Amino acid sequence: MTSLHSNSLCSSKIKKFLKKNLLVLLIIFSAFTGVLVGVYINGPIQKLKQPDQYTALIILGFPGEILIRTLKMIILPLITCSLIVGLSTLDNRVSGKIGGRAVVYYLSTTVLAALLGVALVAVIKPGKGMAHPEIKTQQDLVRPLDSFMDLIRNMFPSNIFRACLEQDKTLIQIGYEVTKQNITFDATNLTNKEINEMLSNNTISLQINQNGNSTYTKNIVRSYKIGKGLASNPATNYLGLIVFSIIVGKIANGLGKEAEPFIKFICAFNAIIAKMVSGIMWISPIGIGSLILAKFAEMSQVNETFSSLALFIGTVLAALLIHGIIVLPLIYFVVCKKNPYSYLKGMLSAMATAFGTASSAATLPITFRCLEDNLNVDKRITRFILPIGTTINMDGTALYEAISAIFIAQSVGRTLTFGEYAAISFTSVLASIGAAAIPHAGLVTMLIVLDTVGLPSDMIALIFSVDWFLDRIRTMINVLGDAYGAGIVEHLSEQDLNVEYSEEKDIGIDNEVDGTMVSSF
Repeated sequence: MTSLHSNSLCSSKIKKFLKKNLLVLLIIFSAFTGVLVGVYINGPIQKLKQPDQYTALIILGFPGEILIRTLKMIILPLITCSLIVGLSTLDNRVSGKIGGRAVVYYLSTTVLAALLGVALVAVIKPGKGMAHPEIKTQQDLVRPLDSFMDLIRNMFPSNIFRACLEQDKTLIQIGYEVTKQNITFDATNLTNKEINEMLSNNTISLQINQNGNSTYTKNIVRSYKIGKGLASNPATNYLGLIVFSIIVGKIANGLGKEAEPFIKFICAFNAIIAKMVSGIMWISPIGIGSLILAKFAEMSQVNETFSSLALFIGTVLAALLIHGIIVLPLIYFVVCKKNPYSYLKGMLSAMATAFGTASSAATLPITFRCLEDNLNVDKRITRFILPIGTTINMDGTALYEAISAIFIAQSVGRTLTFGEYAAISFTSVLASIGAAAIPHAGLVTMLIVLDTVGLPSDMIALIFSVDWFLDRIRTMINVLGDAYGAGIVEHLSEQDLNVEYSEEKDIGIDNEVDGTMVSSF
């Protein structure tokens, strides 16, 4: 009888566990299945001729493409509504304190991540011993100052509707002038190597004279700046929309009863988006598995790609794991005095989604759900700081850019000074803040870091072949950093939130307006 009762109890616990964690298990299973199947079919896929190979990859990745499109569809209303609702229902004094704590946390952890990356790559030296390819350096067309000004400029879009579709970006137009130059020289003592080098140097004709001299004609290419101006970049200006939403939320908060109809509408719309997120969550395992499968099947020479940059990959992974499994949990434990790994467990489905999508913005709906449903983080906190964190808190990106820049310096035989190490750390932090929360954004902002210390931007091709994989890991760390930040800020703001709630009850703001808002979160 006791045995039957024990078996029944065990079975009940298993069912309860599966019911609670079914979605997480499905996402993790689909991710691992995608890796295994992708590696298995990589050989047959690579043997296919075009356009059959292209067709096969499109079909394999199609469910993943639909998932990405669906997630992107709800990012815009999710960010704007959650910010407006969060700020319009918080006391202005409380929101100011919460925002200040969030920014301090974001900047602190990003700086720590960059310094950790610099320290590890300086000790391990993954670029040392690599063949130094002959690189022709070229001056970047856009200066770091231009990129920084673009960041500030996009915070204040000239047209809020255009901000949904486009960003502003500084563009420098370059003109080229080609002239021919005849050069006469003594060719009697030239070696074959010297002749080959001469012929490869833009030479367009060669003539041997009877007296032993030679005349060759070469192209001289001169570039000059035509002008600098703003161009439209076809990508959603999330930073501008966040600033606009913050302003709207703060003003709606100050208007009081006059803004209640507007706030109720936004809350209702926010509830609709939350229902959409719940539905999308249950189709995400198929999409995530499809994305990973297609990416592994697409790679030509999987083993060669990973083995040639094994030490670089190992350095990046070690730094990301130290930051995600030791540094962030330690900060959470010191501040909150709670088990950080139990907290991490509640974020597993969001991290699996981050690995599949390689986008912290696309993962945002799942991050909301994990924090609010699994970890019971106050929705006034998550709806306020998560959209901001998704945009400016890029711990993994800062770490990755610092490691990559120093790796490139090592691979070309460049010895960096202490000042250059400091410049790389500082610029990595600033560039990561300006990085869009989309796949491969780190590669774009890395050009700013390379330019700061005069490293050749051409060398970025060295790491591009493995960036698709590392991008997924650093996105997981970015999402995890946002999650720990929400928990820490909630703990530090607990007294302020309780005071605000008690004040609302004292003045009778209860389940009519505010109750609707809170339930609709």
